[in-house]
Amino acid sequence: MRWLAFVTALLAAAIIGYGAMQPLRVAPASAPATAFSAERAMVDIRAMAERPHPTGSADNVRVRALLAARLHALGFEVREMAVPVSDEAKRRLAKLQLAAPKSAVNLIAVRPAGDTAAPLVALMAHYDSVPGSPGAADDASGVAAALEIARATANDPVRRGLAIIFTDAEELGLDGARGFFAGDPLVRRLGMIVNMETRGGGGRAMMFETIGPNGKMIDVLRAHVRMPKANSLSVRIYQMLPNNTDLTMAKPTSIPGYNYAFLGNAALYHSPLATPENLDARSVQDMGAQALDLTRALLTAPALPAAAPDAVFSDVLGGFVIAYPVWVGWVVLGAALALIILAARRTARGWHVRDIVAGLLAGLLAVVVAGALLYVFNLWSGADGPTNYYDRLAALPRIELAALLLCFAGLAAVLVALQHPRERQGGWIGLALLNGIIAVAIQVLIPAAGPLFAWPLLLAAIAMVVAAYVPIFGTIAALAVAALGLAMVADFGHFLLLGIGITTPSAVAVLLPIALLLLWPLRPPLGRRSAWTIVLVLVIAAGALGAWIRFDPVAPSVATYSSFQ
Repeated sequence: MRWLAFVTALLAAAIIGYGAMQPLRVAPASAPATAFSAERAMVDIRAMAERPHPTGSADNVRVRALLAARLHALGFEVREMAVPVSDEAKRRLAKLQLAAPKSAVNLIAVRPAGDTAAPLVALMAHYDSVPGSPGAADDASGVAAALEIARATANDPVRRGLAIIFTDAEELGLDGARGFFAGDPLVRRLGMIVNMETRGGGGRAMMFETIGPNGKMIDVLRAHVRMPKANSLSVRIYQMLPNNTDLTMAKPTSIPGYNYAFLGNAALYHSPLATPENLDARSVQDMGAQALDLTRALLTAPALPAAAPDAVFSDVLGGFVIAYPVWVGWVVLGAALALIILAARRTARGWHVRDIVAGLLAGLLAVVVAGALLYVFNLWSGADGPTNYYDRLAALPRIELAALLLCFAGLAAVLVALQHPRERQGGWIGLALLNGIIAVAIQVLIPAAGPLFAWPLLLAAIAMVVAAYVPIFGTIAALAVAALGLAMVADFGHFLLLGIGITTPSAVAVLLPIALLLLWPLRPPLGRRSAWTIVLVLVIAAGALGAWIRFDPVAPSVATYSSFQ
């Protein structure tokens, strides 16, 4: 029975989690005029991404003319803005033995509407590509999404006008955006920016960054964006990374903004294979539909969201967003810890203090074992020597699969380490206390990460109370909680690996204590010898993936200008 419950929980979590990771279905060209259609947007993507169109090239001029014509047809007043190419960009091009253009040219467009004195909402994307890549994703997808949003909102009863900023020379170091925000007169009229980027060619689109205090901004997103993908931890992580987009250049102006991107199929990033045919149109639909809902809400709102303290927020499996002030996280933690104590008191005769300590140590051991295995795997897969960033991106699906195998190896190493029957309940309580300690530390140090740790802990605490007070439903409650909680953990783990997996896959091991807590009551009966056999098989399988990555020829998708370093 426990084997059945255990396998059922894993399968259900896999199905739910996989579904949450899938982008939206493409809306056809026959979709209502007010809807976003990736099929319509793909027409523009194909036109832009016929060939590479880096700054200064003839194809860059071609794409700019195409976009100017499209914007005029959509009712925009359009002008060009020449900006200088930075010395840093010239040095970068010189290293690649490429000629530096004299200038970059932004396209600035405004469609007045409503109160012409009201601050404008701006859509922003860059239309240049890197040398050698057609740039169907980066960033023809963002540009085409902006055009489709402009078309879909053309007849909306809006309260303010829409601006579109198509920057040039983003790939040379954000020169176009830097020039725009440093001196264009339109900057003073902007009230909110929605930027759209990509790093890859597929996957779900996520709102991964906000500029400015975002409490009210997230309220707008939560209320109006259907099937949203966003969480405050991603915003916090991005702040710590040395990454930039055009929206970065808006920070000195204090204009608030949202940043969208999709990261899946990372091999297509800056790749010669980043063609319209290889682009997943569902991801364009996903980013465009979310950005359309948000833009429409901003254009029609009586007032743009005012600055308010940052919210703690997270989507729940891509279906809706929960958002709350930081202090609410303490309430969630308090409720979870109260339920854990309640369950512990009810089952006090079934465990000993040493069992609680054993469970707590089991959670720590899972992190250490899986983290160490992932660290060794990363070295074995080629990170012990010179690597090509884009070649590692191409290996990301295999890195993610290996991470999954090694996390299961870490869990298998401890799930059956405690064999005494008393340790089942006591170990569960110990694991819950460990996760409570982690969640409290997270709440103090990085409250933005609260939903990832506090809410699964609350789910587990509910299952503990059900098992303690209504034992007949204990397995059912544990199965349901494990399926939902593990799907949530896997969903975030997937995005964590997409973001930093090629350099630090061991970071995903921090998710194991909560995963172990969710699985603990469903531990199947398995002897130590069988358990270690499973661990060995998983490690060998991950090692084989590492060897494949290490000895595989350089991927054909790598950027044409890239090298090993």
